[in-house]
Amino acid sequence: MLSETKIFCIFLVGAFLFLTMSCEQMKPIDSLGQYQEGTHIFEEGLISTQENHEGLSYISPQKDVIIFTRSDKNYEQSGLYISRFLEGQWTVPTKIKLTESSYEAGIAFSPDKSKAFFTNKFKLKEGDSTNLWNIWEIELDEKYEFKKETAKPLVSPINSKYQDCCLTMNSNGNVYFSSNRDGTWDIYSAQYVNHSFERIEKLDHPINTNESGEWPSHISRSNSVLWFSSIRKSGIGGDDIYISHKSKGSWQEPILLNDSINSKFYEDSAFITADSSHFFFSSGKPFREINGMSNIYVSKNKAKP
Repeated sequence: MLSETKIFCIFLVGAFLFLTMSCEQMKPIDSLGQYQEGTHIFEEGLISTQENHEGLSYISPQKDVIIFTRSDKNYEQSGLYISRFLEGQWTVPTKIKLTESSYEAGIAFSPDKSKAFFTNKFKLKEGDSTNLWNIWEIELDEKYEFKKETAKPLVSPINSKYQDCCLTMNSNGNVYFSSNRDGTWDIYSAQYVNHSFERIEKLDHPINTNESGEWPSHISRSNSVLWFSSIRKSGIGGDDIYISHKSKGSWQEPILLNDSINSKFYEDSAFITADSSHFFFSSGKPFREINGMSNIYVSKNKAKP
């Protein structure tokens, strides 16, 4: 027969194993755990498809909600889609219909997550025959349910009579957007304070240049690292992704990301997860059977701030 001491020891071992297994079962699955070293196409067939262009616009700090832009082959129609990480996998994306427009793209959130900002091609007034990009806002709740009736274009000086797009904002309210109001596409900065935009300024050289357009993609929480896309002589081809660091209040010479990111095709829509673990971008580079379309790529530990 077993002694009381041995029985007690067996009980302790069993309890330890039970608690260990329970903790393992309770441990959340990393939604990006499969994307380790190297560059990978993101959720091939589900998010990144052969039939459409896709570019990531947002991933939640918990990495369990993504919102991305999906456009048709000729970029004539575009919409925003949402997918959630549930039970160990990403759900089939559903379209977010913010307005009656056939072209909605890109999204950024206010620091308190009460408002979202997106690019829209929509007539601003009755009889308007233009087909311009403008930046709109919309209210939402904590479950990413958007209140369609609140959607409206931002007023001047964010929007102009020219084209304005690609607003990005960090959790401190540092804002960057692109506009061609001065004749070329340039990046502008602003500060979002008490639900209004203040101190709107055009960035100086070396961010903006006369030779090409610039479009912001992502700004670090510290407002010291900016990722943007541009077509430049220094690039590899098409739009390329650059990164610039701010030092002593000034943006430094942009650095072209290497050929594991950039290619002779178009690259843009750079995005860094909140924990800086993964870098997302969109690229038109061929991947397996996917050719001629821009899809979402992800890499681990690339271009950290």
